[in-house]
Amino acid sequence: MNDPRINVDSRQSEVVLSNGERLVGQIFLQLYGLHLTSPQRIAEALNGAENFLPVRIGEKVKLINLDQVMAVYALAADEFDPLLALGEEHRVRVTPGVGEPLEARIFVNLPNGHHRVKDYLNQPARFLLFLVGEQVVYMARRWILLVED
Repeated sequence: MNDPRINVDSRQSEVVLSNGERLVGQIFLQLYGLHLTSPQRIAEALNGAENFLPVRIGEKVKLINLDQVMAVYALAADEFDPLLALGEEHRVRVTPGVGEPLEARIFVNLPNGHHRVKDYLNQPARFLLFLVGEQVVYMARRWILLVED
């Protein structure tokens, strides 16, 4: 009989919900997949086709509706691909729907010479990556109220 389980890894993170609740736990990530050339990153899980994110909090696994996730925090050392830093760096202030504004950095290197903050924010991704200190913050575009360049 075939074993239907998928090989997964997990990554420590903090998930901020749209009501301001903060959940600290392990996000499950695929080690292998049809379109993966390396282990999955949190960004790929957040911007994928699935609407619920499995997170282990204590001994329980919770399935979190991504439409209600405002942000996900993780260590930059685990998540930030150094190739992203090849883009033009911008320092921005991001005001989320709940909580205090974030002082962050982004790197913009999009096709056709698009290097502006506006170009970065208008990408089709559901979650955008911001660097805040030693962390990456994946902020849901729908929960960003204001960005100051």
